[in-house]
Amino acid sequence: MVKNYALAVLLFALALSVACATARRTGSTVKDATVAAGQSVGETTSDATITSAVKMKFAADKTVDAFDINVDTDDGNVTLTGKVRAKTEADHAVALARSVEGVKTVTPRLTISNE
Repeated sequence: MVKNYALAVLLFALALSVACATARRTGSTVKDATVAAGQSVGETTSDATITSAVKMKFAADKTVDAFDINVDTDDGNVTLTGKVRAKTEADHAVALARSVEGVKTVTPRLTISNE
């Protein structure tokens, strides 16, 4: 009877040990996936922050018309599209965008319009 009891306790301890190891591996996998997702969200937030900062610089500037220039950011690379009144306005918009922290490149796709 004592041997059966000892065997049952030993089997229970072994099963518990296996379950804990499985839970530890699963927890590690979940942690890795969560960290990866967090990094992805961080990148998106960074791009949104850059876009907002560029638009705020345009809005605060009297030379650039913020309403006519669209700002898109992908991995720190800013693309400006829309209409400007003159080449000087386009150049100034590019300079303002480049001055924002986190901007890697600025691609101007601005058209000059006399309207």
